[in-house]
Amino acid sequence: MSATLGSQQQSIESLIRMAQEDLARSSLNSAEKILEQAVLVNNQAPEVFHLLGNVYTKKGKFKKAALAFERTLHLDPFHTEAAIALSSLYNDMGKYKEGAQVFSKTKKRLEKLQPGFDPRINKQLSQKHAELGTFYMRYERFREAYHEFAKALNLEPESLQYNLQMAKCLFKTGEREGALTLLRKAIEKHPRSAELKIQLGICYHTQKRFAEAQREWMEAQSLDPENKMAAMYLSMLEGDPTIEQTRDY
Repeated sequence: MSATLGSQQQSIESLIRMAQEDLARSSLNSAEKILEQAVLVNNQAPEVFHLLGNVYTKKGKFKKAALAFERTLHLDPFHTEAAIALSSLYNDMGKYKEGAQVFSKTKKRLEKLQPGFDPRINKQLSQKHAELGTFYMRYERFREAYHEFAKALNLEPESLQYNLQMAKCLFKTGEREGALTLLRKAIEKHPRSAELKIQLGICYHTQKRFAEAQREWMEAQSLDPENKMAAMYLSMLEGDPTIEQTRDY
C-alpha cells in the first residue's frame, strides 16, 4: 500500500513539473491535458488545481478557473497564491464582494498561521488592499478607499504610491489640510519624488497659495525635466498677473 502511495506521489510531482514547464512556454493545451491527467491520478493535490486555475485563466475560461482555485483553497486553505488569484478573478468578473471576502478570509488565516513580518506575504496583501482602494475610488467612495490604502501602507511602509493615493482621497473628501500634512511627511521620506511634489502643488493651488504651488511644480520639473504634468501646471500659471513669480525659490 505504501509503495503504491509513494509511486502515486512521485507521479503527481512529475506531472506538476511537466505542466509548469508547459505553462512557462505558454503551451496551454498541453499543460491542461497533463493537469487533467494529474486529477485522475490524485484529486486531493491542491497544486494541481492551482495550476489548472492558472491555465483556465490564461485561456479565458474564467468560471472553470474560479472553480479550480476554489478547489485549491478547499484542499489547502492557506494557499496564498490561489486565494489572491481567486480574489483578482472575482474582481475581474465583477464579483467585488466575493473577491473581498476571499481576500479577508485568507488574511485572517495567515495572521493566525504566520504571526510577525513576512515581506513576501505583506506585499501580496498590500497589493490587494490597494486594489480594493482603487475600486472604491472608481465609485467615488473616497473614505473607504483611504482606509484601504492606509492598510496597504501599513503593510508596505516605504510605498510612495500608497501615500499619494491616500492624499488624493483626503483631497477629494475636502480634508485638504490633512492631505497637505500627509504629503509633506511623505516628501520627507521621498524627497526626490516629482509625483508627490506635483500633488502637493495641486493642494496649494486649490487654496490659492499660488507661489507655493509654483515652487513645488518647479521643483518637480527640476527632479524630472520630462514630466509633462509639471510642465502643464507651470504653463497654467504663466502670464497670470495675480500670481507672484517664484523663480528664486
